[in-house]
Amino acid sequence: MLPGQVVKRLEEKSRELGTRKVLVQLPDGLKPKCLEITKELENLGFDPVISGESNFGGCDLRFLDNAITLHVGHSEFLKDNRVVYWEYRVSVDPTDALEKALPKIAEKTICLVTTVQHLDYLDVARKLIEKCEKNVITKKGKGYPGQVLGCDAGAVGECDAVIFIGSGVFHAQFVALKTGKKVYAIDPYTREMQKVSGEKLANERYIRIEKGRDAKRIGVVVSSKPGQGNMGLGKTIVKKLRSKGKETAIILMDDITPYKLDNLNLDAYVIIACPRLVIDDWKNFRQPILLPDEALEL
Repeated sequence: MLPGQVVKRLEEKSRELGTRKVLVQLPDGLKPKCLEITKELENLGFDPVISGESNFGGCDLRFLDNAITLHVGHSEFLKDNRVVYWEYRVSVDPTDALEKALPKIAEKTICLVTTVQHLDYLDVARKLIEKCEKNVITKKGKGYPGQVLGCDAGAVGECDAVIFIGSGVFHAQFVALKTGKKVYAIDPYTREMQKVSGEKLANERYIRIEKGRDAKRIGVVVSSKPGQGNMGLGKTIVKKLRSKGKETAIILMDDITPYKLDNLNLDAYVIIACPRLVIDDWKNFRQPILLPDEALEL
């Protein structure tokens, strides 16, 4: 199961760091494979420990003393001497899903994007779209060409519409919100297509801002996870909120949950962490939670 290239990097890192201990970070969808991966690593002579904590992206790194971190499911986001990234590419051909969806897409200039899991089929998708006499654009953002992240839509260029290939709609929603473009989310597993518009997310953004306007006591929550937190941004937001008469404090937090925020008993929170927490889950929190740019509009 472990790709040879990943095993090679683990062996190199083991010699470099002088340890056979490996902390394995799995996203929720791969956590059921924890015993399989444990057995394989043990057979290779490693001493694995499975992290039961979150793994929402390449920015969400965990560490164990004197151990290599094997981060599964994402491309390299942070360069760290202790980390080996296993991207976990999947072999799911999007041809059937695209052939079903393309007759319903009228736009001529298409920006094609996906997540790291499906990058191996990007050229297949490009050729199918071009057969429909459409222009295909693939840009490079923070990741590979054509790869979008939950916090970066830089792979989207000038186009009439965006085709996103992958499961779920979070990445497609994020692209729609950040670019204002129509996004067609095509799932290669279900072979279904969803049209994703930024309008709904823009309305939700407006609702969050309005809910936060009356807040007097606001916590600025900065993630302690590498790649997510930005203490400098947190201090900037504190300064701006105080200039508007708000009482504020910076709160450093690992996993940000409704229970933890309830204990602080403040009126609202600005979340400096993965934007998915606010975009996907804001309705699950008793108090208003806002993205940093939303807080500046209070």
